[in-house]
Amino acid sequence: MKIKTKDLVATALLTSIAIIIPLFVPFKVTIPPFSATLASHVPLILAMYIGPLSAIFVSLGSALGFLASLGPVVAARAAMHVFFVAAGAYMIRKNANIYLTIVVTAILHTLSDMLIVYLLFAFFGQAKILNNNSMAYVQYIIAVGTTLHHLMDYAIAALIYLPLSKQSPKAFPPISFRIKNSK
Repeated sequence: MKIKTKDLVATALLTSIAIIIPLFVPFKVTIPPFSATLASHVPLILAMYIGPLSAIFVSLGSALGFLASLGPVVAARAAMHVFFVAAGAYMIRKNANIYLTIVVTAILHTLSDMLIVYLLFAFFGQAKILNNNSMAYVQYIIAVGTTLHHLMDYAIAALIYLPLSKQSPKAFPPISFRIKNSK
């Protein structure tokens, strides 16, 4: 598999942005163990349009940024992003409808965040995860918060990507909004 220089450079730039966002963006909502940093998923979503390896690499870079800024629980949640970005990149590569891609990635994103928080609590006794709340309440907060955060960040990513795809369709292929006919 040959890696294009432009893809490597774009991946490196998106990774650096993904590391910087959790460190310096002041717009954060924190309801432990849930946290939302505005635009933190944007580099990951943009990397999905480059390819699966790029998306995975950028998501791991994001996890490093969250480890440095918000600690291991949030970093573990960020590391789980590899699942939704890999699936999203694969769907994009197969020219899936953008709305279907958004829904599938939102579901994977939410479920993976809920799973890692549950596993951290169950296997490592991270009592601080519950913050004197029930596990059901914590899972509800994560489910609602992650889904809303994912949708907001996807909207921001689309605002960046759509103009780029019109200016340079070879570098940024247009997004498919149509549902394919089965003919």
